[in-house]
Amino acid sequence: MNLILSLKELWRRRLLVAVSVVAAAAISLVAVYQVSFSPPSVSQRADVKARGSIEILVDSARSPIANARRDLTGLTARAGVFARYIAGGNVIARIAKANGIPVNQIDVAGPEPLPGEAPAASGEALQIHPYGIAINQSGELPILTVATRAPTVDGARGLAAAAPAAIRRVVRSIQQQQQTPASERVEFRVLGPAKAAPVDDALGKKIALLMFTVLLALCIFAILAIPRLVAAWRAADPDVLSGVPVEPALLRLPAGRNGDAETDDPAELDRAAGES
Repeated sequence: MNLILSLKELWRRRLLVAVSVVAAAAISLVAVYQVSFSPPSVSQRADVKARGSIEILVDSARSPIANARRDLTGLTARAGVFARYIAGGNVIARIAKANGIPVNQIDVAGPEPLPGEAPAASGEALQIHPYGIAINQSGELPILTVATRAPTVDGARGLAAAAPAAIRRVVRSIQQQQQTPASERVEFRVLGPAKAAPVDDALGKKIALLMFTVLLALCIFAILAIPRLVAAWRAADPDVLSGVPVEPALLRLPAGRNGDAETDDPAELDRAAGES
């Protein structure tokens, strides 16, 4: 029965319901998406719209990869060192220069932390700036994975594609300065071309739908509750709300034993109270 009454009340206030639907939809879209009126368009508000990646094998001049008897432990440990060096060295600056991007617009994250390191310093780069590069080691293998993000697919692919050359130049410069023999130098081999794809906006759609539902529910509750609250407020004390002064009730004494009549005179009341 209450549901039927509520539906009838909403139907009587259908204009307010329509306005609530439009307002909830508009707020949800503006909060999650970037809305443009000239030209009319709706797009993701986040700067990150694409992600890219590339894999780099850390190898040596005398590669042990094709030899089943050779141990890869040394290369695996070296890959972990290079991953941390890349995240904090000049490699990121070279990648930024190759793509024409200011280096201060790139968020950088290193590999998984060693024991005692802060977990916040690893994993995917925080989305503070529109570009990001994360360098991680693939498990127990001497393989570096460079994951990128950018506003465009080409931008994400460009960041990933520039990583191998930047790493080679920086490491080659160090090897030349230290006069490392050619047979002992580290080499970086690219495992396939750089890949990039647009970011799926399914999460943004879910958040927008959730916001729309919550806002519409709050508006419907307000449409039903506010008139009832006002009516209950007015019915609680009609004399006070109407402005009519209320006179205090007077105490009346019953007729005395001597046949005295009832009275409400204050002096008589005080005298009677003193005698009692």
